[in-house]
Amino acid sequence: MSWERYERAADRGPMSFFWAMFLLGMAMVVVVGVGGYLLGWFGEGMQVAREEFGPRAMLKKYEWFIEQANGIEKMDRDIALFRNRASAVEEQYKSYGEKSHWPLDVRVQYNRAIETAQGDSLAVTSQRNGLVKEYNAASQKFNWSPFQTRPDKPKESFHIYVVN
Repeated sequence: MSWERYERAADRGPMSFFWAMFLLGMAMVVVVGVGGYLLGWFGEGMQVAREEFGPRAMLKKYEWFIEQANGIEKMDRDIALFRNRASAVEEQYKSYGEKSHWPLDVRVQYNRAIETAQGDSLAVTSQRNGLVKEYNAASQKFNWSPFQTRPDKPKESFHIYVVN
């Protein structure tokens, strides 16, 4: 029986052996290529996970939240300071009596002092609101939320300024 097999192989010639080996080699190249491609996807996913959840990234995110929280608290104190400054200007100029009877130079000084206090308050309030929006937006991200330092998010708008 084995002799018949050799006779059939001899009838087909050496090209059949060559084509069989070539097709087997091509099949192996395709399998290894597809496998390598799929493993590359897993490797990239692991690299992204390491970059987002590794110790260095965790520390940076935690420090970022601490810095933001401290910045927000400082700006809250600054806003209160500027509001107190506007109130102090009002108190200082009460001794001049009714505003309509003030001399021109006193009115100019008063308006400049009030505008400066209100302008500073608005500037700090605007910066504070920007920090809060960044803080709240970052705390919504699933990979940043564990590092949020405030369980209750700060309000996004400190106050609404109305010009009379």
